Amino acid sequence: SHLYWSQSGSAGDSDSLAVEISSYVLLAVLTTDSVSTADLGFANRIVSWLVKQQNAYGGFSSTQDTVVALQALSLYATKVFSSDGSSTVTVQSAGDTHHFDVNQDKKLLYQEKQLQNVPAKYSIEVAGSTCVSVQ
Repeated sequence: SHLYWSQSGSAGDSDSLAVEISSYVLLAVLTTDSVSTADLGFANRIVSWLVKQQNAYGGFSSTQDTVVALQALSLYATKVFSSDGSSTVTVQSAGDTHHFDVNQDKKLLYQEKQLQNVPAKYSIEVAGSTCVSVQ
């Protein structure tokens, strides 16, 4: 379900280059005159891969790929934004559970909780009708 591009045949293919190329493709898909539901589905596959490449601070490998990727992710966020709805994100392990509510009052709020049992296996479940980003 993930989609990305990289340059083949170059010495030392880097994750940075793949992030940058894929971000430019995402920007191209989203800057057409009318973005269809199919376009958003295609874009979602790129976004799914891109967010997996982010480091713990929200950046990527280099300054250049970070700037382009964040620009593309921001544009995607504007395209899928809805002023309606809410979602609840549940992060859970054997001995740790956290709930995050994303609604109209908290849609732009960065929410964070410290995980008590690290390392551990955690599951993430999202229920609702809004788009959220979890890291």
